[in-house]
Amino acid sequence: MNKFLLKLTTLLLVLAGVASTCNPDPEKEYPKKISFTEYSLPESYRWVNLPYDEKVLIINSAQELEKYISCTEGSYPTIDFSRNTLLLASGYVSGSVSNMNIKDLKQVSANRLILSIDMDLQYKDCSEFWHGAIIVEKLSHDNHIKLNITSSEPKVFRPVAITDKNMLDFFQWALSDNEKSCFFWGINNNKDRCLIINSAYEFQQFYECMDKLPPEIIFPEIDFEKFTLIIGKRNTTARVWFADQKVIETIDRLTIFVQLYLWVGNIWDMQKYHWGIYPKLPNKPLFTEYKFEDE
Repeated sequence: MNKFLLKLTTLLLVLAGVASTCNPDPEKEYPKKISFTEYSLPESYRWVNLPYDEKVLIINSAQELEKYISCTEGSYPTIDFSRNTLLLASGYVSGSVSNMNIKDLKQVSANRLILSIDMDLQYKDCSEFWHGAIIVEKLSHDNHIKLNITSSEPKVFRPVAITDKNMLDFFQWALSDNEKSCFFWGINNNKDRCLIINSAYEFQQFYECMDKLPPEIIFPEIDFEKFTLIIGKRNTTARVWFADQKVIETIDRLTIFVQLYLWVGNIWDMQKYHWGIYPKLPNKPLFTEYKFEDE
């Protein structure tokens, strides 16, 4: 190769590098975060006609927005649709949404975006609808927006199966009195009450009949390193039987859900107390909810 061709080749390579710098590959710009502002309606307004299909609506005019708003009085915050777009997401979950956080919006290609939402769920025997809206810089309807939902599901604990006859005999004896029991002496009979016991010391402190323990009844040993004992007292004048129980853990609490049904047998066979040994529960406040089987 002569000197002229060598210089020409070098020049072309340099020019190609300059052109690449001036015109970067658009795919290398992604993903990138898109800034947004959350949008909410005042109390006198509510969202209507939402599809609740876990998709994102792209709204680019006041006329489009009016399709999804119902008002009673006043005015809702205006949006400058010449510069901005409203993104409106909706869906439903099994349970109850205690907290929803619109985490971020990322653009992953020229016309594809991902909207990420974090949800904290509380246990509830139904489904709940949710919605969220944000304002972003102007987007066209050609954009495709994927919804990415991360949910924190409540944890469910169920009592372990008890086969130890001595333990079963003990609780049947200790909780057999419908007026009072060995764990609730001095407790107001007009209130529901649940004891959550996490150590042998607490177990003995709550138990008040040690001097009355029949010789055939053995005070049980429970491995509190692995288990938690819950003993409940239901205040009711109705004849009830305890059908099922479970503990639900959410962010700030434990809730024991106890299923009841009406008892039609002898009044002396009805129940007022319930108990269960659970896998070790976290150290959180315990709340109680009673529900009849047909509710």
